[in-house]
Amino acid sequence: MENGPSPSGKLIFEKNGPITRITLNRPDIHNALDRELSQELQDAVRAVDLDRECQIMILTGAGDTFCTGDDIKEFNDWNQEDTEWQIRRYQQTVKYLENLRPVTIALVDGVCTGGGLELTLASDFVIATTRSRWGMPEINWDITPGWGGTGKIAKFAGRRKALEWNLLGTLFSAQKAERYDLVNRLVEPAQLEAEGEKLIEILMSKNPRTVYLTKYCVKNGSDLDFTKVMAFEGTPQRLLLKEAIGIADFVETDSRNKRRELLSDYWFD
Repeated sequence: MENGPSPSGKLIFEKNGPITRITLNRPDIHNALDRELSQELQDAVRAVDLDRECQIMILTGAGDTFCTGDDIKEFNDWNQEDTEWQIRRYQQTVKYLENLRPVTIALVDGVCTGGGLELTLASDFVIATTRSRWGMPEINWDITPGWGGTGKIAKFAGRRKALEWNLLGTLFSAQKAERYDLVNRLVEPAQLEAEGEKLIEILMSKNPRTVYLTKYCVKNGSDLDFTKVMAFEGTPQRLLLKEAIGIADFVETDSRNKRRELLSDYWFD
C-alpha cells in the first residue's frame, strides 16, 4: 500500500521504516466506517501484516476523535447480502489486527464507540485522552455488535459490565474505560502523541522476535490451563536463549543498559 491518502481520501497510510501509522480520515462524522473506508482499513492492516520490516503499527483517527463505528446512514441501502458481507469484512479485519506480528497501538481521542471500541479491543496497547467517550450503542439501532463488542468486552471488563454497556447502550467516561481495563493509560489531549512516542521508543529497544513471541504467548496462552501454559511458554524460550543479547547486556552493564534506563520512571504509578 502506498504512503499517503487512500483513493477515497478516507484513510491515510504512513510507513516510516519499522513504524506504520493508519489514520481514519472522516473527522466530520467521527471517522465512521462506511463500506469504502472499511475495505481500505482491511487493505491497510493486511499491508502491515505482509511488511516484514514493520515492528509497530499505530491506529488513530483524524481530528479530535477516534471512531464511532459503522456509518449508520448506509444501513438503509443494505440488503441482507450486503449486511452479511460487511460483517464478514469487519470480522476479518479484527482477526488480521489481533494476529499481527507488529505491536499495535491505538491512540484514542474523542468518540470511541461501537466498531471503534471493538478496534481497540484487538489492539495491544490503548492510550486515550481524558476527554474520550466510550460505549456500545448498537442496541439503540436494534442491532447487535458484530466483531467483539460482547464476548471480548466480557474478557476485559467482566460479564456484568459487558451486559451493562451492551444492553443500555449509554456512553461512559475515559476514566471508567481505564478502570475496567479497556485502556492502558489516560493522558491529556495535548500529550497523546508524545505518550505514544515514548511507548514506541521503549518497544523499539526490545528484540522484535522476542516481542512477537511474547505477544503470541499472551494472546494464545491466556485461555489454557496452567500445565499447557508452561509447555506453551517453554518452546519459544528454548528458541530464543542463544540470541538473548539482553541477558549479556544485563550481566555486563547492570542497570546502565539502555532498556533499563528507558523504563526507569515510565508508567511507574
